[in-house]
Amino acid sequence: MTDLAVTESSPHTPAEAGGAPEDRSEVVRFDVNERVVHWTTAVLMLTLIFTGAVLYIPTLSLAIGNRGTVEQIHVICGIALLVPLVLGLAGPWRHLLVRDLRRVDRWGRSDFDWFRSRGRRKALERDKFNGGQKLEAAFLGAAMVATLVTGLIMRYAPSSWINWATGATLVHDTLFWAIVIAVGAHIVIALSRPDQLVSMMRGRISRVWAREHSAAWLDEIDGARTVRGR
Repeated sequence: MTDLAVTESSPHTPAEAGGAPEDRSEVVRFDVNERVVHWTTAVLMLTLIFTGAVLYIPTLSLAIGNRGTVEQIHVICGIALLVPLVLGLAGPWRHLLVRDLRRVDRWGRSDFDWFRSRGRRKALERDKFNGGQKLEAAFLGAAMVATLVTGLIMRYAPSSWINWATGATLVHDTLFWAIVIAVGAHIVIALSRPDQLVSMMRGRISRVWAREHSAAWLDEIDGARTVRGR
């Protein structure tokens, strides 16, 4: 399945005003591979946040107990954190995931404009992801790699690496709380935008939403479909 697919729901029904047909068609926003990578990574990340909080906060540590088991779960999930992404990029199913990762790395005027207040934003057609989503994806991607590296140093570095281990602990702890804030904000925003949340579950989103929020992406899809249809 690719992002060029379009599905139809129920037949068009007249709109309340003027009897104009209402477009109920949908476009594929995320394929199965992307959704599996996202939700698997989310489960690992939330597990890391919970176990990390237990390890860092004495009150939680005393309440939960079994510190050795919690620490082991934290280490295993940390090592596995990048596995879903690597597997998602490893096979023939990677097409859409690769394209979306490139989108995150590609910034345009509309992305920078997104950071303006609503009243000052220009009427620019936006890509599949807005500037805020791209910034958060870039931060979490870098933070995941950094926490993995520092965590491995903390866990497995020899005793002669005391200076490295001390620095790694400081970076690891700082990034942990930064990730907690970023993930918490992501969850709050996702819950406030049910259309986008559902699209990460079902993979599809309405053309009406796409036209309003990601017009440049929708035009790209329609243009590609037209070329393929020739």
